[in-house]
Amino acid sequence: MKRVIFSLAFIFSLSIFFTTSSCSRKTGCPTAENVQVKTNRKGELPTRRGNSSLFPKQMRKKKRGR
Repeated sequence: MKRVIFSLAFIFSLSIFFTTSSCSRKTGCPTAENVQVKTNRKGELPTRRGNSSLFPKQMRKKKRGR
């Protein structure tokens, strides 16, 4: 009996979790609005590209030499 009650409570809590939304109506999601790229003083988007790589520069040089 306890197992049935526990499973029903678990299913109920999961359904509540998935049906509720963190976004409020007519205003949008705050997480989606923070992702946008910031503009400069003139209102232009930045033209500089990112500088990310998987390995540091020294390690890439060592792998090229093999």
